Amino acid sequence: MYYIVPTAKTVDDAARDLEAAVRKHQFGVLHVIDLQETLTKKGYPFGARCKIFEVCNPLQATRVLEHDMRLNMALPCRISVYEDQGGTKIGTILPGDILRALSLDRGLAAIAASVEETIKAIVDDAAAPTDARAALLQRRELLTNEIQTGTRKRATGRDGNVPDSGELADEAVARDVAIAEIERDIAELVAIDAALARLDAATYGQCTDCGAVINADRLAHSPEAARCLRCQQNLERELQPRVARL
Repeated sequence: MYYIVPTAKTVDDAARDLEAAVRKHQFGVLHVIDLQETLTKKGYPFGARCKIFEVCNPLQATRVLEHDMRLNMALPCRISVYEDQGGTKIGTILPGDILRALSLDRGLAAIAASVEETIKAIVDDAAAPTDARAALLQRRELLTNEIQTGTRKRATGRDGNVPDSGELADEAVARDVAIAEIERDIAELVAIDAALARLDAATYGQCTDCGAVINADRLAHSPEAARCLRCQQNLERELQPRVARL
């Protein structure tokens, strides 16, 4: 009935990432209860930190209530971020188990299974290591250094010798290659900055074209990816130069 995942994050970091994961999976945060703060204000100091998120997907909630209005008492879903035994955990009571205990409606069971799968994904995403931002920042620093080095090389003058035609040709090729490399690095830098902005806006991991969740393996390989593989392939096909047919 319980679904609990430990995480190496602090409660505040896990809470931040949980809110982002909720939005990523098309749910919304209705309310956040800071249990420690609430109990302390009521005169009952509580040592462990605990933040309870009430989350909901309007479409799924409507479908549940259309089956059985009494189930409003089981809504919304709750996901908690809390301290336990010296660590941080993220957990929920699985909605499928709750709804199955309250109704034998098969149609409702199918809705509950879909919601449960999403809730698990939200918890998993929030508990996962925050390596995307670190990877992006590390790659950004490397690219910045490469761009600066390439720019300095281009700015370096000759030693005063007059080059012959062969040397000029070689120099032109080298210059074109250097410019292409800098332009490529700048383009990747722009993509990284856009990915960092999506992290801040809690939309990271969503395809900017179709809105689908980008495969985790793709993000691990290309953390700056803005599109799912299908949309990226469609874009590349559109950008390919078209050869005129005779």
